Amino acid sequence: MCGIVGFYSQSHKITEAQLRSACSAMQHRGPDASGIYIYKEIGLGHQRLSIIDLSEAANQPMLDASGQVALVYNGELYNYQELRAELASRGHEFRTNSDTEVLLHMYLEYGEHCLSRLKGMFAFAISDRRSRILFLARDRLGIKPLYYRATGNAFCFASEIKALIPLDSTPVQVQRQALHDYLTFRYTIAPDTMFEGIKKLPPAHYLICSDSGLKMNRYWQLDYQKTEKLGDEEWVQGLNQRFVDSVGSHLVSDVPVGVLLSGGLDSSAVAAVMQSRLSKPIKTFSVAFAEGGPYDERPFARKVAQHLGADHHEITITARDFIDALPAYIWHMEEPVADPASIPLYYVSQLARRHVVVVLSGEGSDELLGGYVCPGNFRSYNLLKAFHEIPKWARERLLSRLNKYILHSRRLEKYLEMSSYPLSAYGRLDPVFQDNVFDEEEKLRLYTSNCREFVSLEDSVEKVRLAYLSAEKFEFLDQMLFVSTTQWLPDDLLTKADKMTMAHSLELRVPFLDHDLVEFIARMPTNLKVHKNGQKYTMKYALKKACRDIIPKEIIEREKIGFAVPYAKWFKNEMKEVVYDILFSRSARENSIFNAKEVERLVKTALVQTENPGNEIWDPQAKKVWSLFVFELWRQQFHACTTTFSRIGCL
Repeated sequence: MCGIVGFYSQSHKITEAQLRSACSAMQHRGPDASGIYIYKEIGLGHQRLSIIDLSEAANQPMLDASGQVALVYNGELYNYQELRAELASRGHEFRTNSDTEVLLHMYLEYGEHCLSRLKGMFAFAISDRRSRILFLARDRLGIKPLYYRATGNAFCFASEIKALIPLDSTPVQVQRQALHDYLTFRYTIAPDTMFEGIKKLPPAHYLICSDSGLKMNRYWQLDYQKTEKLGDEEWVQGLNQRFVDSVGSHLVSDVPVGVLLSGGLDSSAVAAVMQSRLSKPIKTFSVAFAEGGPYDERPFARKVAQHLGADHHEITITARDFIDALPAYIWHMEEPVADPASIPLYYVSQLARRHVVVVLSGEGSDELLGGYVCPGNFRSYNLLKAFHEIPKWARERLLSRLNKYILHSRRLEKYLEMSSYPLSAYGRLDPVFQDNVFDEEEKLRLYTSNCREFVSLEDSVEKVRLAYLSAEKFEFLDQMLFVSTTQWLPDDLLTKADKMTMAHSLELRVPFLDHDLVEFIARMPTNLKVHKNGQKYTMKYALKKACRDIIPKEIIEREKIGFAVPYAKWFKNEMKEVVYDILFSRSARENSIFNAKEVERLVKTALVQTENPGNEIWDPQAKKVWSLFVFELWRQQFHACTTTFSRIGCL
């Protein structure tokens, strides 16, 4: 795991001082070594966290024997030994035992087509002087980040946005559509970022930069079509074998490896398989809040750790700890991602780094197997399905007229209208997605009159509808999983996972996102992902079947609740002062984006004490305030300019 940065320009050279400054901004990503390469219009930089082949010979940038091709690379290739043997049989010679050198030779042998052969997580750039191009690529699921900026004749890229700032003197400005989308989703959807002019390279894409400009292509797409005829038990066995193989491949390392253990099904499964592959007790790490109750999953983590005989470590954080971490959270996330679970992840990563350099986690399982799908999603779909079974003439002539003149039901009108489309279109007609913090009407109320009058932005949910449209040939459950896997997973969960672990020079690996395993699960029948028995739905059914002999039954049968953070409760007490200080500061008033009276109303609503404290866990009003609070923290810390949000500017 490392940090990479680079620069290309037809008009001027980058200086060594600029490149070293950019590398320095990412030192936390790679404290073990730093290197740069400059040749005419190209500059490459690298910060190394040594994981495989700890020798200096494996440092980067790495050049081929001719000196014509240079590589900077962030990530891990889990099949590098297999690829190395293949390349050696074709005459390639190696001077290190690193996966970096294997990647370099894969490019020399196959060019851009090497991407289809890589198994792992990666973001890399190759300067190829033979063809005068800069070749960038990002892994299939978006595990590793890669940002870029193209301005005039200059192009720069990096693992972190902070590293781009020394390469370009452009002031930081808020990207208006990204802000609009953030208010709905709590994050920005690729390729946008909150920084005007800075883009994310989307997952499963590569980009070629040359004298003739930029060319971007997709090299992989997730396909949920059902092409295999297997029995239920065969599917479960196939899932189990691929998962075991994936965890095994993710253990390749020359430094200590541990597991982030929540006590949920996914991380427990990872820990159990890892322990079965090793002779010594594995190291596990958990985090909880001092509030206890639903904010403390340690009893479950302890049960799993005891069951496995693991060397278990825990950390408990308080409201004060949470507040103290806010500046570091904003700085390392770089964009406002209003996921409060980022902060406990920051602390448990700090704990883990004292013992190991690499951790495995259960990230991705929910998005692949329907962990967050709720029965209500199916009730609406099944109702529309029932409407489709009514003859078209009866819907149009009888029900439509009955509703128009007698019933006046908006809900009936909605379903009659949707029934005029194919059933496969339900996802885009009534899209289901993770969060809808502010809808379009609420956002218009939130903007100041100075901004609202000139809003001409796209409805944020349109991005979700387009994702459903591209998945329309799949079953409805698979459509929902496709949207979660291509939007929420890379742009929220994996971004958080990368930034909060790398803040402490800790590499995080995600065995559930091995692309062979992902493709197998995508092809799996939907009833094995979410299984319906009468009125009961069992989420992640096949995984639970596969894990029945390796983790305690209590863990398998636990209800999925997500990682609860008591920030809504703290808003009313411990965090009340800091929330007011940030949201109603002079700087916030002067940025002129949000209506101060509307913000004050939202804050007061969120601070009202409820009779049922359990409502605080997922309180929608608290989500609104937290989203605004995180954005304002980010805007102030990165000195983001919003003065152009006016009659002559952004909105």
